[in-house]
Amino acid sequence: MPLSQEDQQRLTKLQQAAAHLRQTGAPELAETVEFVLTNDGRRFINNLAWKPREQQVPNLAMQMPESLRSEIKSKAVTAGANLEAEAKRALEEFLAGRFTPAQPKRAARGEGPKKVNLNVRVDASLRQQADELGDQLLAEGELDWAPRASHVIVAWFMDRVEENFRDPIRKQ
Repeated sequence: MPLSQEDQQRLTKLQQAAAHLRQTGAPELAETVEFVLTNDGRRFINNLAWKPREQQVPNLAMQMPESLRSEIKSKAVTAGANLEAEAKRALEEFLAGRFTPAQPKRAARGEGPKKVNLNVRVDASLRQQADELGDQLLAEGELDWAPRASHVIVAWFMDRVEENFRDPIRKQ
């Protein structure tokens, strides 16, 4: 795909900057500017952009039956729901006391359906708050188990699947 006129001007200026740096006795700086124009440089720049997001909104891998993951994904797509926004809302509702997940039932080891991961990016501070609240609810005897952020989100998704993601939550 050809570059836009504006992007072509940026490319030209970067090439001119590298040439100028080389001519004025700064070859290391010229090499760095030229590096940015390579595929490795593009990956480097892309990684810089993602690092803060990865730290603030890390991936959460939630194990569940493969059929449930498929149903969650397909119904979310059909409804136009954003799973990241749904996960955020699940934790917010849990923290506000408006949603409490049921304790998951465990199949005997080696029995039950094939398990896979559903990966969703979830705000790290929300996850920590939800985990702490789960511990608190157990310690205070309000629940007989300590739900983790992943339990809250999976239970929320299961409820939303039953409703076909009615009134979907979109990217916020």
